Amino acid sequence: LDAEVVRDQALFVSGLLTSKLGGKGVFPYQPPNIWEPVAFGGSNTRHYKQGTGRDLYRRSLYTFFKRTAPPPFMATFDAPNREQSCSLRGRSNTPLQALQLMNDIQHVEAARHLAARAFLEGGDSDEARLSWMWRVMTARHPDSEELQTILGTLQQHRHRYLGNPEAAKALVSYGETPSVRDKDAVEMAAHTLIANLLLNLDESVNKN
Repeated sequence: LDAEVVRDQALFVSGLLTSKLGGKGVFPYQPPNIWEPVAFGGSNTRHYKQGTGRDLYRRSLYTFFKRTAPPPFMATFDAPNREQSCSLRGRSNTPLQALQLMNDIQHVEAARHLAARAFLEGGDSDEARLSWMWRVMTARHPDSEELQTILGTLQQHRHRYLGNPEAAKALVSYGETPSVRDKDAVEMAAHTLIANLLLNLDESVNKN
């Protein structure tokens, strides 16, 4: 999928995507101090000022694009650099893309909101919630082997966070949106990592 679609898909399935049309460019999450090293003195784009509120979750089409310091997520997923016209995008498959999907603040935040949706809409059992998330991401139900694999992974994450509840609280607070207050942090964190895994599936980021 195109870089913009990979990001927008994560925001959409999580329920974070803002449907507003038009307007000025927005400034979503980016690493700190990303513009200053390549900026000219006195430039009005010397310092990157991250947006707030719903502007963080608008479609990637509206992201402000500085040619000398393009958004890292877009560059990693082969978005054109805007320095010249592009009639056909290049396609790559690199470890950096997987690392970006697993650790990027936008995707981790989307994963925890997808997990929160699973508790609200997916059902009362682990099997129901994980099957629901799988279906939302891939438009199909998991087979028995796939379901057992992610159920086992969920139990591993539960065990780890039961021994480190502070890490669970940190994970479910990642990003600008508030955490779900009425849910146990350990459960939310474990389900968040499953959602993060599903956002990384080959079926989620590739169109065959």
